[in-house]
Amino acid sequence: MAYIQVSQDPTKDWRNGYILTTLRGLAYTTKVFLLQFFRLEKPVTREWPDVEADYSPRFKGKHFLTKRPDGRVRCTACFLCATNCPAECIKIVAGESSDQGVEKFPVRFEIDILRCVFCGFCEEACPVDAIRLGPEYSMAGYPEDKWVYTLDHLLNRPEVSEKIGDKQVSRKSENCKISD
Repeated sequence: MAYIQVSQDPTKDWRNGYILTTLRGLAYTTKVFLLQFFRLEKPVTREWPDVEADYSPRFKGKHFLTKRPDGRVRCTACFLCATNCPAECIKIVAGESSDQGVEKFPVRFEIDILRCVFCGFCEEACPVDAIRLGPEYSMAGYPEDKWVYTLDHLLNRPEVSEKIGDKQVSRKSENCKISD
């Protein structure tokens, strides 16, 4: 039978112990400091907010709601996004619709953005592709700012339409027919 030695006891041998590991870390930190101090290596710095960062197209940022071609909200208040949300940050109040093609619509739709974990489960659960997570990543603000996004805020966001532009087609609407 063979045994595999994974690691040695650090208290028995000082070379594998805490002192050597600490000295190695300090040596690396000193090396990086000196290289950047004497301009032999360029530091990696983001100049945000002057220069915006480029994220993947799959990045999940701030939420927004899509509209139908006639301008009404696409959401049918089916509560699938609120049910699927692990943070329980979506609150919906449904009302009856006067349109014969749509049974109900959201009277109140709120997302508590401070509780949201930006997992995208709400986007995946929506059968009519009403809620999406956009490309915005900057969410700095003050405590007195409104951190609960309402239906009006989620529907009317010109900064989202500028960044997305013609990319209003999602992977759901490419794969299946969604009735408006």
